[in-house]
Formats: sequence, C-alpha cells, structure tokens
Amino acid sequence: MKKYLIFLLILCLALVGCNRKDKDEPFGGFDIKGDIIEVDEKENRILIEDEDKGLIWISLNDNGNIKRYEEGENVVVWIDGGIDTSSPASAKALNIEFTTPKDLYN
Repeated sequence: MKKYLIFLLILCLALVGCNRKDKDEPFGGFDIKGDIIEVDEKENRILIEDEDKGLIWISLNDNGNIKRYEEGENVVVWIDGGIDTSSPASAKALNIEFTTPKDLYN
C-alpha cells in the first residue's frame, strides 16, 4: 500500500509538471506583448500597444539602453510590480525581449 501511494504521488507530480499553459508561446509568462509605437529617450521609456491592454508606457530599468528600441518592433515585456491605470497606462519593465531577433550584421 505504501509503494502504491508513493507511485501515485510521483505520477501526480509528473503530470502537473507537464501541464504548461504557455507551450504554444515561446516566451511564456510575459505580461505585455505588442508593437512599439513611440520611443521617449528623455524619459527612458517606450509606448507599447498591447492587443488586450491597449497603450502602455513601459519605463526601462536603470541600466536599460533606450537606443536598442525602435518604433514598429514587436516585444514582450515582463512587468516589475503592477500596471498603473493612468491614461495611457504605465509600468516598469523587469525584462523586455524582442519577438524576432534583430539582424546583428546590419
């Protein structure tokens, strides 16, 4: 009986580990996905249009290089904290990644 319970516990843990919600999404778990609409170098932030959340100003973290970003690029963003409900909304980026890699040789 004890072996049966241990086996059942291991089986349950294995099945839970295989249940990924984001298996079709390569970036998984991000908060915002959209196109960069505007780059504000003075304030070190970018304006992103997310299909579900609308326009959101994303402030880069202190070591973020605003020159990496250009209008029209598609990015995914992980938020540090919450999204402020101003109009447009605003948030601080924990991490930003491009959905398609930039051509490093241009």
